[in-house]
Amino acid sequence: MLMPDFRRAARRMALFIPLIAGPSSAEVPEKFSNLKVLPRDISKSQLVGIMRGFSFSVGVRCEHCHAAQPDPKAGLDFASDAKQAKRTARVMMQMMEVINRDHLSRLGKPAPTEVECVTCHRGISVPRTVNAVLAEKLEEKGVPEATALYRELRKKYYGGAAYDFSETPLNILSEALLAKSKATEAAAMMELNAEVNGPLTGWGLAVLAMAHRAIGAREKAIADYQRILELDPKNQRARQELEELKSGK
Repeated sequence: MLMPDFRRAARRMALFIPLIAGPSSAEVPEKFSNLKVLPRDISKSQLVGIMRGFSFSVGVRCEHCHAAQPDPKAGLDFASDAKQAKRTARVMMQMMEVINRDHLSRLGKPAPTEVECVTCHRGISVPRTVNAVLAEKLEEKGVPEATALYRELRKKYYGGAAYDFSETPLNILSEALLAKSKATEAAAMMELNAEVNGPLTGWGLAVLAMAHRAIGAREKAIADYQRILELDPKNQRARQELEELKSGK
């Protein structure tokens, strides 16, 4: 049964009630129908707490899952299953419960950390890594659009948990691009990385150097490897690459 765990979740979610946007108490009925995952005897305060927790975790408002009444003045039809998002939410709740009950409990820890909606969603409705989002945009539209998208996401979400805006995702993306012989795209992503996340670590500088060398930007690659050696004089790989570049190889 799912009910005991969702009661516990309701108590945790209730802490957010004064802070997070969600359905007003005037909209929410006193009694509920069509509850298929949550306990049928759940209290109004518990249910509102859970719904507000969803709003916080997924970055959406009530109308994302709940259909409107035929009369717009009547508000939302909370019992309706018309929207796919609501049906999906039920599946996700059940999945989360199975993970916590059947899988995490097998780790042998007395009190394993529980998976919650925010664990994956981090405040966005479709949880994806920024490198996956950019890889798709590069494939569909090219470098200018991907660069513009990164700047847009960074402006909107920087400081939150939605995306990782450290150098790591762009390093990973650029390594994958180099492996696919997409040096131009890799160099563009790493130059963007150096601009917004500089100074880069030795790893980032190495990926930047490889991308510059792959596109034939010899002087830039030399400068990259020289910077790596300034940070790590014992880096033999960087020294070898630098010697080859200087010799014209």
